Amino acid sequence: MKTQTAYADLVAQAEQAVSAVKDAELRRVAFERVLDDLLSGGGRAASSPAASTKSGKPSGPSRRAEAQAPRPKSTRGGPQAYVEELASDGFFRKQKTISEVKAELGNRGHHIAITSLSGPLQKLCVRKTLRRQKIDGVGGKKAYGYSDW
Repeated sequence: MKTQTAYADLVAQAEQAVSAVKDAELRRVAFERVLDDLLSGGGRAASSPAASTKSGKPSGPSRRAEAQAPRPKSTRGGPQAYVEELASDGFFRKQKTISEVKAELGNRGHHIAITSLSGPLQKLCVRKTLRRQKIDGVGGKKAYGYSDW
């Protein structure tokens, strides 16, 4: 019975920690993280405003533990890293348009605006990772095709 009471106290602390978060989905995710942290003994959650940030994420001991944990080799994200991943996976063996690149990233769960892809693709062309050639696009429009060098 003591364990149930302790669990109820931790749930109440986690609820209090995320009570200021307005967005329901963000509040749910923040609640899960705070509760996980409390259950793992990572710290006390949020009776004080300093214990959580505006985003609803816990600060304090859990943040320090995350900073000290070993990280994967590449921690870089964003459009540049996603396009580099496509290149390393051999996606550009056949020539692809920027629309095809956007569609493949979407299939992989990275929904990036097409305007955010032209820069990373161009940088890979400058580095001679990819080649860029002018091709006939949809409807006779001119477009660029990207392929392996």
